[in-house]
Amino acid sequence: MTFAIRNVDIVTPFRIIPNGSILVEGKKIAAVGKTSEVAIPSGTKTFDLDGMVLTPGYIDLLVHGGGGFGFADMSIEAVEHISQHFFQHGTTGLLASLYSKPEKDMLADVKRIAEFCSASKNSNVWGMHLEGPFINKKWHGAMLVDYLWQPSVEGWKKLHAAGNGYIRLMTLAPELPGMEDVMRAAAKNGVVLSIGHSAATFEEVLVAIDNGAAHITHMFNAMTPFHHRQPSVTVAALLQNELKVELIADGLHVHPAVMKLIYNIKGDGGIVLITDAIRASGMPDGEYAFMDQKIIVRQKKAYLENGTLAGSTLTMEQAVKNMVRLVGVPLTDAVRMASLNGAKVLGLEHKKGILAVGKDADLVVLNKDFDVQMTIYEGAIKHNAITAAA
Repeated sequence: MTFAIRNVDIVTPFRIIPNGSILVEGKKIAAVGKTSEVAIPSGTKTFDLDGMVLTPGYIDLLVHGGGGFGFADMSIEAVEHISQHFFQHGTTGLLASLYSKPEKDMLADVKRIAEFCSASKNSNVWGMHLEGPFINKKWHGAMLVDYLWQPSVEGWKKLHAAGNGYIRLMTLAPELPGMEDVMRAAAKNGVVLSIGHSAATFEEVLVAIDNGAAHITHMFNAMTPFHHRQPSVTVAALLQNELKVELIADGLHVHPAVMKLIYNIKGDGGIVLITDAIRASGMPDGEYAFMDQKIIVRQKKAYLENGTLAGSTLTMEQAVKNMVRLVGVPLTDAVRMASLNGAKVLGLEHKKGILAVGKDADLVVLNKDFDVQMTIYEGAIKHNAITAAA
């Protein structure tokens, strides 16, 4: 399919091209620039979207569910529903996040998602983020302690076999006995290692980096808090340039002032916006199931009955808005944190997360309030709230 989008402000995301146009041929971007400089072949279907904004597709590395469904649900239909829900909010790439379960159940979840990814030809579900099972019981968050595994290479090999190459990222606690061997085994298989649900000291984080750690799961959440005499994961995450940090930008998991602090230290290249969304994303307030427990959602905030935060109802669409409005970052920086940075974590920056000739045509059209109007994935329109097209 060949089409063009004209008269939009294009966020590349490094700069904004005012009154720009983009030409898509098949799955790729064929031309991008100012409208006056982009030649659109005669007969090309054209969307004239004056006053709107065009960005790269959003990439979310931590998603448990949305639209009333969870990735741990025992059906492929659930995965399809979640995929479409996030297409509607501008996410063109995501990792299905699976939480810790007893071995038999977790292996079944991993195998099911791997089979979906293998069979899907045009899906925004790119693989898996295993949030566990090798995490610290002290910082289990909303996960059930009895579901955590003791670190072992044998356990990792079972997960790896079930995942069939689709385990892209894994959250772990590097301080646990036996974890270094697991990290080395996973890193050798190309898995991005992320520190989270952890009580690791500053020194233990440095050792973890040497063993493959490159990422921090939902910064400041489920980890030892900042302490000026006993630095831990939080300090290492802020200081070490080797580590990119995930940020749940809902203003609840991390206060906007602390979000600003992270931005001031890590910059637009060191932060990866995520949602940590659960099935309640896009749904009304009420009671839901998550991690085999009852979750209460009030005013879009998700909690266990004991008050523990349990994921979020966030979308990347709202995360970008919040970074601009609550934190005051430039739109270019917010979009980079929502797109290119996630692509870099997955080693896909050569084709994803940036608007340039030859890159995949993963595009999001926003109105001036940053609401998603259209989502395009590899040249195919996956969501369209715009009725008028020339």
